[in-house]
Amino acid sequence: MYKIVMDKMCGCAKKDETLHEKWLNKSFETKEEAEIEALRLANHANANWCKKHRFYAYEEGDEIRISVEMSCPKEI
Repeated sequence: MYKIVMDKMCGCAKKDETLHEKWLNKSFETKEEAEIEALRLANHANANWCKKHRFYAYEEGDEIRISVEMSCPKEI
């Protein structure tokens, strides 16, 4: 079984009511399924949260981790 884990929880992540229900409190049968859902989570976070952070997915053992870059440069 595979899980999605967030390395750090920014304020936006803590406020998102669907985060735990939809992604973090679930186990996935295959690595591919977990990777797809982790990428969906990273894309959701990058598109819908405050834009002060960037989120990336990477594999570590039986976990697909979501890493957050806490301060990202503003777009020009």
